Formats: sequence, C-alpha cells, structure tokens
Amino acid sequence: MRFVYGPVASWRLGRSLGVDILSTTEKTCSFDCVYCQLGGTANKTAEWKVYVRMEEIEREIKAIADTIADTTDVITFAGMGEPTLGVNLGEVAEVIRRECPKTPIAILTNSALVTDKRVQEELKKLDIVVAKLDASDQSIFERVNRPVSEEIKLEAIVEGLTEFRRGYKGKLCLQMMFVDDNKDSGAEMARIAEEIQPDEVQLNTPLRPCPIKPLSQEEMERIEKHFKGFKVSSVYEKMKPEVRVIDKVEVIKRRGAEE
Repeated sequence: MRFVYGPVASWRLGRSLGVDILSTTEKTCSFDCVYCQLGGTANKTAEWKVYVRMEEIEREIKAIADTIADTTDVITFAGMGEPTLGVNLGEVAEVIRRECPKTPIAILTNSALVTDKRVQEELKKLDIVVAKLDASDQSIFERVNRPVSEEIKLEAIVEGLTEFRRGYKGKLCLQMMFVDDNKDSGAEMARIAEEIQPDEVQLNTPLRPCPIKPLSQEEMERIEKHFKGFKVSSVYEKMKPEVRVIDKVEVIKRRGAEE
C-alpha cells in the first residue's frame, strides 16, 4: 500500500484509516509548523494540483474495502502534508463513498486554503472537517505555523472558516495546538471559535516526538477553562483505541515510530 495507511489510533477520530493524496517522499505543505512530527517542510507550496492520480488510490481502496467496516471508524485524508493541496480531493472522496458507503470520511487540514471557495466545495463532500487554528493574531500565527507565503493571513483563514461553517452540513472541529508561544492566547482563541461556531474544539499539545516541548496537563486544563461554552476534547483526556495496522512502515513514515 502506497497511498492508504493504518488504521492508526486517533484520540480525535478513533480507528482512522489514512488516505494520502500527496504521498510525496518529503513533507509537502503550505505551513512549516514548529511542532510537526514530520519535521520541516521540504516542499513549501500553496499550489492546488493533482499529486496522485485518483485511479491509483481507488485501486488500493478497492483492495481492502471488504475489511474496512470491521477495522475502521473513519477514513481520513492526511499524510505527508496538507491534503487540501490535492485538487482531486473531492473526486477521491466520491470513490471512497462508493466503495465504503457506511464509513464516515474526514480530513485533517491546516485551513490555509479554506479561503478558496473551490476548496470549500470539496470539503463539503466530507462528513468531518478537522481544521487547524493555532493562533489569535498574525504574529503568533507566523511564529507557530510559519506559513510558506506572505499571502497566507490568519484573518482571511478565520473569515474562510466562518463562511464555510455557514454552508457546511457535516461536523466541523477546530483543532488548536498549544505550545509555549500561544499558551496565553486561550481566551482570544475561544472568542475566535465563538465567531466560527464549530461543533467541537479539540485542544492539543505535541505529545509525539518533535522539537517542541508539550504543555503539561495542568497547563492544558487552564486553557480548557476558556472554552466552557463548547464541546471540548483534550489530548490528555482521550484514550486511543486498539487498531490492527495494514502496513506499519507506511504508518511510521507519516505518524512516527510511537504510533
């Protein structure tokens, strides 16, 4: 398997079968986040294009379709970078829907391209959108997420997420990764979340191996107090499920050895 991997044990989504529509050798992303377990972004881009042909992914999905219902809670677009960079995201989602009609389809996105109405329409084909939001202002955004282009602005992303929420019938989750640079921004980020109106806020800190030290459980609990009006999931409070992995090598490539 080259493009489909897992299932992995996700504290957010349960048994998550990954679909990587980039599948580049090194990370391809519009961000270079300081905490990414994949390391630095080798291919820095915000270009919307086809990285893997739909037929190649379809072949792998069909090969394991009979086993997915028993091993998988959700099929998730993720992998070696930002999945919304793949222009055929919606096309691949339609293939998955046809082959695995009972399994929800999700995406983990950094939200950078949600400003594009074409990308919004592709995301509307999915059941669950987990959208990154790690900053309360442009300065923190640039320190934590390190966008690869000066044209990527936090304010535009917030506006894009707010617009997308109004037209999206699925489940929208905001994932907020907290590190030292933004740990005092909980109140401001809760106000932004109030503007967007997600179905869930996921509070995270980098527990996988990376250059950034995670916040303690006590620090995360203090941050969580700002989100009392929301349904909240926190990385320290969620248990990971047992999984049966298809290809451990492909999981380690995208998730790290501890997974």
